[in-house]
Order: sequence, then C-alpha cells, then structure tokens
Amino acid sequence: MSSNETYDAIVVGSGAAGSWAVKELTECGLKVVLLEAGRGLDPEKDFPIGAPPGAIGLASRAKAALQGQAVQAQCAAFFENTKNFYVSDRENPYTTPRGKRFLWYRGRQLGGRLHTWSRHVPRMSDHEFKSASLRGQGIDWPISYQDVAPYYDIVERTLGVHGSPSGIPSCPDGQFIGPARTTQAEEKFKTNVEQRIPGMRMTYGRNVRYDRERIPLPLRLAVGTGNVEIRTDAVVRRLLVDERTGKAVGVDYVDRITGAAQAVHGRIVVLCASAIESVRILLNSRTARHPGGVGNSSGHLGRYLCDHVAYAQSGAISAHEAEPNPAEDGFDFAATGLYIPSCRDDEPNSFPGGYGIQVGIGRGKPTWSMYALGEMQPRFDNRVSLDPAVTDAWGVPAARIECSHSPDEVRMVAHMKSMVREIATAGGLPVEDNHDLGRRNVALRLFRSRFFTGYGAYWPGAAVHESGGARMGGSPEDSVLNSHCQVWDAENVFVTDGACFVSSGFQNHTLTMMALTVRACRFVAGDYLKC
Repeated sequence: MSSNETYDAIVVGSGAAGSWAVKELTECGLKVVLLEAGRGLDPEKDFPIGAPPGAIGLASRAKAALQGQAVQAQCAAFFENTKNFYVSDRENPYTTPRGKRFLWYRGRQLGGRLHTWSRHVPRMSDHEFKSASLRGQGIDWPISYQDVAPYYDIVERTLGVHGSPSGIPSCPDGQFIGPARTTQAEEKFKTNVEQRIPGMRMTYGRNVRYDRERIPLPLRLAVGTGNVEIRTDAVVRRLLVDERTGKAVGVDYVDRITGAAQAVHGRIVVLCASAIESVRILLNSRTARHPGGVGNSSGHLGRYLCDHVAYAQSGAISAHEAEPNPAEDGFDFAATGLYIPSCRDDEPNSFPGGYGIQVGIGRGKPTWSMYALGEMQPRFDNRVSLDPAVTDAWGVPAARIECSHSPDEVRMVAHMKSMVREIATAGGLPVEDNHDLGRRNVALRLFRSRFFTGYGAYWPGAAVHESGGARMGGSPEDSVLNSHCQVWDAENVFVTDGACFVSSGFQNHTLTMMALTVRACRFVAGDYLKC
C-alpha cells in the first residue's frame, strides 16, 4: 500500500535527533511525516500513578529475560517502571561474534530513549572536534566547536539546562538557566577534592530541567505547527531509490501490528533511528546504483563504531546524608550532581583520549556513585553489518555488531580504577576493597561476566552511547557524510543521530546529536530546499 502524497521531508525515529529534526523542519514550514518503529504512548500503562520504586531485583530481571528481554534486562536503567521502554529481544534480535559481547539497549516508542536518558548534557569541544590537530591523536571532524556552538545555544535555551560556568576548556560553558541542585554531601566532597588534589577541575552536572510532560518538548512544538503527521508502529526497512539519480524518493516500511507493507514518499529523508539502526537501514537499501547500501561507495558505511568506555564504582554513606528527591519546580535529582571533565587530560598517559567522571552522592538514597566515561578510539574493525541468516520479526536483516576494546582502552580502564579510588578517598567517601558496582551486589557478582569484562569495564554498548558507522568527513573517499550530515552518494539523505560522529569524545552524546540535527535541518530548509 502506498500513499500518493509526497512530503517535504520524511524523518525516521522520534528520539533525541528525530524529535529535533521534526521541530526544526516543521517550524520552517515544511510538511513532514515522522515514522516511529514503536508504539504511541499509553499514559495509564507507561506512566501509572503510584508506580513502584525503581529498584528491580535479580528475580524480576530473570522474569523479564524469560519473557523476551534477555539483553534489555541487563541495562542499569531497566526498572519495574521503565521496562516498558525497552524492546523485546525476541522480536528485535542482533548478533555478535563469539566472545565479543555488545549490549544493545533499545527503546522503540514515541520519544525513543528520551524516556530513559540521564539528562546530563555537557558540550563537546575542539579537544574532540580537532583532536588530531590539537592533541596529535585521533582524527579531526570536518567541523569545529565554533560551527556547532550556536546550535548548542538553541538546544539549551529551548530545553533549559541547569549548570554553572566553570571555564574548563574541554567542557565549554553553555546557556544555563541557573545552578544545578546539589546535596550537602556533594558540596563537601567537591571542596575536599579540590583542596586535596592540586589541579583537579570539577564542575557541577549540566542537566536538562525536569519536564513532567510525557511527549518530549521538541515533538510537542512540532505538533503545534500543524505541519507534521506522526505514524507510529512504522518499522522502516529501506530507502526507496531513484536508480537514475541515486537519490531517495521515499521509505519502505512495515506496519508493526498488521505486517502490511507500506511506502511513503518525500523530497528528503532524515535518518534519526539511532546509530546502529540508521546504519542498518542504509545497508539494507541496496540497489544497482548503491550495491553496498546507500552511502557505501567508500566502503566506510558501518565502520568505526564506538561506544564509551564505561567504568563505575559506588558505596554507601550514612542515612542522614541522603536528601529526598525534590521533583518539583523544575528540579529533580538527575543522576549527576558533580562532573569531572576530561580527568587529568594534561597528563601524559599510556592511552589516547580522555575520560570524564560523573558523581552523585546522597541523591535520594544513602549511596554514592562515580561513573567514568572514556573516549573509544574509532577503529575500522569495529563495525555494523547485516547478518545473512537472521531477521527481525518484520523480515528486516538483523544487525551484526562487532565492537571490542583495544589494549589502549584496557589501559584506560586501569587508570579509571586508580583515579576513581583516589578521588573518592580525597573526597572523604568510604571506599571498600571491593566496591565497584559489579562486586557490591551479590546478584551482580553471580552474573558478573554478563555485565563486565574481566578487566572491570562494562561491555561495549552498556554505556548506551553508540556512535559512528556513517561518519562525517571532508571527502567521499573516506566518509559517508559531509559536514552537514548529508550522504555523499545520495544528497537528499541526511543522518543526524550518533551514526554521524567521527569520534566518541568522552562527553555524553545527546546534546551534540540535538545540536547537529538543528544545524543540518537549518541547512536543509535554508540552503538545500531553499524554503
């Protein structure tokens, strides 16, 4: 079944990138159709009044695994009141090589993974965008911080970000609506660390303000224009391509409920389905004009997949130091109260790249946690391809994910372990001999290998910060996209989710994905379509 209408733009995916793509394009007056593979939201089911607390035990995770969420139930944010926001692994399989675990946590519903994100939004800097030029390592992006900064401003002003200026070059200051809310225990910790570790730069978490609405704000703004049609339960299989021009003319998808094949046509296509999913769609869009998939003339489509190198430790504090969660007046306790960006970035280390540490102490419960996220170096061998034998419930070839840590990243984890312990001790936190998240919990200890590598890091994918696979570049010979996230081989196709990243940086990706989406969509409306 096919619609005769041709839209100005087709946006695939409704999460961090997709919601902003729809907002920007509709506010420019374009007629847009949004395709979301998952369901619409059901307030009674998805956000029940008096929902149980977030904690979920081993028995509940095991039950969820038996019911079809074997991978999803391993996610740290998988709780009784969030499990509806994770996919069925039976319906949505993927494969990995033996011995190379990759944990792909996915959310298919209107708003995507915005229903489970941490809301921590540091900016990336030229330390990442111009890594090769400034640090002599990695690869330069085809854009600089100055190219992205105005779009960071737009996103931050729209969403509202709590934070405080700190003047740290690798963590640029943003458009803050006011200081972050911290606990007394966090303030004491910050003072102790800065006094006891010379040169340690610590700032406050940069968290998007609490929003009680269930539909993400950019989507609400798009709906308000009257220029968007939202189609949920639309599982995209491939792009429809004009063999004469090589450009996309539409999208082929399957109705998730009925299984009926559908098609929609548009002047441009913006892929925002998440890094791995967008690459999967491009790879599956093989035609005579694009024999390796749309965007693969360079052979780089699917290559340079990254996820943050992740390591965490936690411990207990006294009950009187914990403060209740003040989910009111635009505040609540996001996970990150304090932030140490690019920890010891000026030190000569035995590994390239840097890492940041997110700190939370007494935020609603008598515990402390430190979560280190490090820069994975993009490598050609880390990739996404299509499995030749496995398909999902709608007949789409499953993604085959090959992604592992290098010796450099193993050395980074060792540095993280040592540094986190040093910082925790300097801050006055009680540190046990076996105090990382995998050892403190008996259930996690029993199943440690499911969550952690032998050297203590989370398995790749667990940070839920996938990036790369359709990277930007300065030439069609060594990249998939140009500096405006435009596919070299099909100029009316844009990819603005994490797939467009050249390198992972150490910062959480969501703010940068949103800013790059705004930048690309304003290019689409103002320069490409000349609206």
